[in-house]
Formats: sequence, C-alpha cells, structure tokens
Amino acid sequence: MRHALLAALTGAALMAGCGGSGNGNRDDDAGAGGSARATATIVIEDFLYSPRAATVRAGAPIAVRNDDRAPHTLTDRSPARAFDSGTIRGGQRGTVRFRRPGTHEYFCELHPYMKGTVTVTG
Repeated sequence: MRHALLAALTGAALMAGCGGSGNGNRDDDAGAGGSARATATIVIEDFLYSPRAATVRAGAPIAVRNDDRAPHTLTDRSPARAFDSGTIRGGQRGTVRFRRPGTHEYFCELHPYMKGTVTVTG
C-alpha cells in the first residue's frame, strides 16, 4: 500500500511539471494562443529583441522565441499592461496577439532595459 501511494504521488508530481513553457500568454483583448499560425516572430537573443520594431495585422499572432538562457517577457509598457507573454524560459517560445491597431511599446519585466515596439495595422 505504501509503495502504491508513493508511486501515485510521484506520478502526480511529474504530471504537474509537464505544463509546457510556463508562460501565461495573453493579449490586449482575450487570451493568446489558438490554432492560427504566427505571422511574425520576435527573437530574444543576447538580451535584445529582434527585430526591435515589428509590424503585424490586427488579430495576427506574434511568435516570441527566447534564444537566451535567461527567462524573458514581452510585456506592455503602458500602465494597463494590456498584453504580456508571461515568462518565457530560455529555449522556449510564447505567443502574443494584438487586436487593436496602433503602435504598442513593450519591454521585458525581468530586464526593463530591453525594449521594442509592435505596430498593428487594421
């Protein structure tokens, strides 16, 4: 009985750790994600976003790929924090979707000197 309980607890702990990259993707209207393929990619490498200025159509997802070892975010600079990729660990990916046209400034919450913009067209 003791071995069965230990096995069940171990299995539950392992399953809890398999939740993906751990990034709570969301955007300026509703949760990011979905089955749409990203139309742009922002790569994080050497504590820089590349490109620093991206352009996408409203509603299109942007893939965020972290090629650093350190974790990063892609977070709205406005006080509203309308979008946030969540923490994207090194070697992981995330997605952000922008629904409202305009130019949106973002930064990394963990490394505030990292900055960029996304222009969303109608």
